[in-house]
Amino acid sequence: MDYYYTLNKLDWFSGSIELALAFTAILKVPLTPVKFSFFACALLSALWHISLPTSQAHIVVVNNLSLCLEGLRYSTWSLLLINLLMLSRGEKLPAYWRFALFFTIGLFSLLFLLSATNNITISPETNLWRYIKILFCLFNIMLCEQLIRHDHSSRMTKLVALIALTIFSYDIFIFATLILFAEINSDIWYARGFISTATSLMLALSIIFYAQQLKERSSFKLSNSVILFNTSLTIVGSFLILIALISSILNFFSISWISATTIMFYVMALLTITTLSFSENIRQHIVVFTSKHFFSHKYDYKKQWIELDSLLSNTSNSANCYDKSLNSISTQFGCSGGGLWLKGSKFYSLVAQRNLELTAEIALESNDSNFIQTMTNQDWIFQVCQHATTLDSKYNTLLPDWVVHVKNTWIVVPLNTDEQLIGFFILCKDKLSSCLTWEDLDLLKLTGGQIASYISHQQTAEQLQHNKQFAMFNKITAFAIHDVKNLIAQQALVVKNAKKYKHHPEFIDDAVATIASSVDKMDQLLLKLQGKSHSAEESVNLNQLLSEAIEMNENALPVPSFSSDGSQAYVQTDKDKLLMVLNHLITNAQDATPDSGSIEINLNSNDDTICLEVQDSGVGMDAEFISNKLFQPFTSTKNQHGMGIGAYQIRELVQALNGELLVESSINIGSKFLIYLPATAVHTMKV
Repeated sequence: MDYYYTLNKLDWFSGSIELALAFTAILKVPLTPVKFSFFACALLSALWHISLPTSQAHIVVVNNLSLCLEGLRYSTWSLLLINLLMLSRGEKLPAYWRFALFFTIGLFSLLFLLSATNNITISPETNLWRYIKILFCLFNIMLCEQLIRHDHSSRMTKLVALIALTIFSYDIFIFATLILFAEINSDIWYARGFISTATSLMLALSIIFYAQQLKERSSFKLSNSVILFNTSLTIVGSFLILIALISSILNFFSISWISATTIMFYVMALLTITTLSFSENIRQHIVVFTSKHFFSHKYDYKKQWIELDSLLSNTSNSANCYDKSLNSISTQFGCSGGGLWLKGSKFYSLVAQRNLELTAEIALESNDSNFIQTMTNQDWIFQVCQHATTLDSKYNTLLPDWVVHVKNTWIVVPLNTDEQLIGFFILCKDKLSSCLTWEDLDLLKLTGGQIASYISHQQTAEQLQHNKQFAMFNKITAFAIHDVKNLIAQQALVVKNAKKYKHHPEFIDDAVATIASSVDKMDQLLLKLQGKSHSAEESVNLNQLLSEAIEMNENALPVPSFSSDGSQAYVQTDKDKLLMVLNHLITNAQDATPDSGSIEINLNSNDDTICLEVQDSGVGMDAEFISNKLFQPFTSTKNQHGMGIGAYQIRELVQALNGELLVESSINIGSKFLIYLPATAVHTMKV
């Protein structure tokens, strides 16, 4: 502590900028973790600056305190940069990082207090402390690089990272020079204090201007060359520290570099020879690494990819997707034959084959077998031929007997998607020259993955097509049942009135006409279900069709009243379908209206539009039912008596005519159905 008593006022004033930075951080930085890490960093930087030795003599005097303050300064800088990095990532500081940082800060604080009270003397080798400081600097430089590169770092965060990068780069230069030459120019050494003051001023200004934007993203970004330089600096610095540590160890044991290098060479040579002799796995990894990075590739992958795509998308070949897949991979790898097995509910079964000679009567494989699980979990390609390696032989014990006995079996290739193993190929070759290389395996896995994706998409497309066909069939069936229900209602009405009017000739004539009409409609319905009906569109008079629809329902109450503006409206459509729609509208209105109520039908037309209005005084509907249920198929308010498809069918036909259907209704007041048809679908002719 005697050193601090020798300081004058100017020396104490040297840390004023850092102190100003500390209080600026407390007042301006909004986020608590960043605020206090900034404050601690600035406060310790101020104390460090005041304690910075200004001469070689002072370096010895304050060695213990300066070492501890230097460690505290670097530790709090690390805490600040890590907090900023966590903020940029939107994450919390992991517990192990928190423990490591606070433990380091606590350790240096304890050493500082003990050194200040002269209760402990820190006297390690000087160079070792310099290596530790360089490691701190390198670690903080890596944090700075992460902050600058991160897309979500704020403008203030990136300014702090750039300033810190400047400080630590200069410190690395200082300590590296001291390690190499054991001394340094006093001006270069004292410049550390000036750099601390200048950077503290810049940090204070950045807090004042940008502290409120701490969570906002910045567009500032380093170029790739600068990032590469920082990475190279980190690697080179780590290498130099490693060499320096080795040098210290050699000096401690009084071993010369030449002797150490000779001993190390012999030991490493013997270790390498022994390892490569007994480990086939390491040999294969070395061969793959050197082949990938130092030699030209066996395959032109672009050409292979284009060829596979061409084979799979060949439309001239009428084969299904399974045969196409087998033919594609067989062609690419020159196979004489093979087979494709696909996953079922319990087994993988054969779906395509080409020149495949199976000795087993049933070539099935359980979905849960070890053979299948290995291909699923490891994407393993089984090499069954005589060129199998030791590792292949180990896995080949999992092969089913029926696979082993397939004639000329070469390999088993899994077909893995992101979700599951959908199948596998067994490929055969008549002549084999060598075992598979890493390039063969990579291409086989790439091809297998592409074919698996192709088959999955084809299966999905087929399933979608089937679903569409079933949906169409269900829709037709629903319409057919609804039409049959209406025909039954007409027949039931005839039966109901037969007891009362069966002796009237007019009733008999009407009954026969109704039955004949029903038979004709049922014949048309059968033709539609068989796909043989061809609906003929014609110019239909809406006035006459409405009169016919009203006549069909005149035996039910209330009887509809009809009015028009005196014009004849025509629409080009299927007459039977439109009559069915009008009949549904009238029948639904009668079902919803008491016998004492009323149903009014109005038809108005002009040069642009015709409007058909069907209004009743029935029970009505609420807005929620109209919005969510009225036009939903199979939703009915008639309990067991309705199909819930009438309103849906009405809207479908109106939309087919490029028209629009609107509904207005109130509970216990009634409903109004409005149908508008555009001029392109109607023709009006004044009478």
